[in-house]
Amino acid sequence: MQVLVTGATGFVATHLVPVLASRGDTVFALGHHGERLARFAPADEVRTIVADLRARDVATLLPESIDAVVHLAQANVPFPDGAADLWEVNAGSTARLLDWARRAGAHTFVLASTGSVYGTGDRPWNEGDPMAGVGAYAATKVAAERILGAYAPYMATVALRLFAPYGPGQRARMVPGIVGRVRNGTPVSLREGGRPRINPIYVADLVGVIADATQLIGDHVINVGGDEVLTIAEIAAHAGNALGVAPVFEEAPGTTGGDTVGNVTRMAQIFGPGRAKTTFIEGVAHIVAEITGAASR
Repeated sequence: MQVLVTGATGFVATHLVPVLASRGDTVFALGHHGERLARFAPADEVRTIVADLRARDVATLLPESIDAVVHLAQANVPFPDGAADLWEVNAGSTARLLDWARRAGAHTFVLASTGSVYGTGDRPWNEGDPMAGVGAYAATKVAAERILGAYAPYMATVALRLFAPYGPGQRARMVPGIVGRVRNGTPVSLREGGRPRINPIYVADLVGVIADATQLIGDHVINVGGDEVLTIAEIAAHAGNALGVAPVFEEAPGTTGGDTVGNVTRMAQIFGPGRAKTTFIEGVAHIVAEITGAASR
């Protein structure tokens, strides 16, 4: 199978591309940093494409035919200064890629959406709940999902609403940020007893789900997260145990508005139970091993 993966130098894609190649797929790895794409050794299984998804003519750089698309590229830049890039990458490029994929004969288009489309609340979110997320980032992801749905008559469409992916190689996100604060002895701020609670999914488990999603038929919206629901305090405590360091906490004023937790029943129904097999204790240990190993070199 021929699969296009966008955002190929990003956190999730760098784990996904080798998995797809190892199962025998020909992977077109698209990114806008040519030097970072060099991490994929030249091989028949992985072909790199240097392209800017903001460009209106990006389709001219893509193959004439494709079987599946995994659209992982996203901009998560400051608003309002980055508003144009936010829209063009998250929503605009989705429309352009869908139009190309239809003409290139794709049978499945997988979109990496986010649990942020729901906003925050007091119970796990179900796929049928309203997309009431606030802020520009959530708005662009809602738009991308709406565009994806419009192409349902032409190919299988799969919107994966991701809940806090984490693992080695991730930077500037909640879990590695908390690990870094614990390691450095910087206080971890707690609001409302450690909210928002999240149900993070380890990256190796996530890419297995994404890889299987490329072979789905029909149209799907699926929450993708872990089975464990954790507070910020619990995440910090697990990080501290892995590091051998007692975390420092501080109470912070204000409220979070609630939790960001996804009900993953549908994920288990479609992909089989036990897909989030890596416990958070195991996953955070892998992050700590990467950090401490890099520091010792």
